[in-house]
Amino acid sequence: MPTKLTRRDFMSLCAGSAAAISMTSELLGVQIDYKDGNVYIDNQPKGSVKITTLTENTNEYHPGLVNEFGISAFIETPDCNVLFDTGKLGNIIGNAEKLGVDLQKTDAVVLSHDHYDHCGGVKAFVEKVNPNDYALYVGKSFFDNMQKYHYSPGGGPKLDFTDGHEGYTYIGTNFDKAYLDQHNVKIKYVDRDELKLSEQISLFGNFKPTDREKMNPAMRLKVGDNKYILDEFTEEVALAVDTNKGLFIVTGCSHTGILNIMETIKARTGKPIYGVVGGTHLIEADAARIQDTIDAFNQMDIEKIGLAHCTGELAVNTFKAQITDKTFYNSTGTVIKVK
Repeated sequence: MPTKLTRRDFMSLCAGSAAAISMTSELLGVQIDYKDGNVYIDNQPKGSVKITTLTENTNEYHPGLVNEFGISAFIETPDCNVLFDTGKLGNIIGNAEKLGVDLQKTDAVVLSHDHYDHCGGVKAFVEKVNPNDYALYVGKSFFDNMQKYHYSPGGGPKLDFTDGHEGYTYIGTNFDKAYLDQHNVKIKYVDRDELKLSEQISLFGNFKPTDREKMNPAMRLKVGDNKYILDEFTEEVALAVDTNKGLFIVTGCSHTGILNIMETIKARTGKPIYGVVGGTHLIEADAARIQDTIDAFNQMDIEKIGLAHCTGELAVNTFKAQITDKTFYNSTGTVIKVK
């Protein structure tokens, strides 16, 4: 159990300075957490973490695996295993087997948001894997926000979900709550700022939109028979693993803003961020926003930056050029280990 001190006691112990606090915690080999006006000193080392990307848009180094538009990752810790998103087509089942990932050991399935490229493998998982005891976690408004559409004014680029012609394209899931109920899937909702799955893994939701990272106006929610409104992705969920080096954040698409997600998690936990992996949705960002994002990453001193899926070529290339030693592309089959 962590030792509890008042903040005043701890500041006195460390001579009151931030440098002294940092030095004291390093010398003692402990982790310092601030919460509710108290200081918690935890001298128990965190368990090792393994993050395996089961599928992603690209596949540069693993010819035996099948890549598909979307993303899916399997996060393993000593006391909890999480399947985070499921890609588009269900190829995660075969890929997991080839990568030595046992999906039968899944404790939780987490869906970051309602899009087909993150939820498309749910049916394959439910019908072909179906572990004895697991729960599916979604944002509290997940089933209220299932009518997802993309609007193209015409003449736009051809993407996985649109040929560029004018009109609305459905980009939601291929299942509903009735399907999950029919297959006896336990559904749990991320209905608070932080929901702990285990000692090391937490889910975060309730991200508020910011002017710094504006919502994509092409992403719409259909309400009523023929009305479409801006999708603010109130159901979006991100995951953070507590490691000995700091938090490692896993994202799906970051529709609510990658910096918004990271800074919100950092503020809620009071913990430094060591790494981030997943979609950043910088694909439609201009050079100025990409630069602002890079500057913020540098300020937060992020050590591991695994860009993927909806990040976009311009953002990936700019990150790699400016933060070369910390940035990598997180394609299908990538394995990250943190001790």
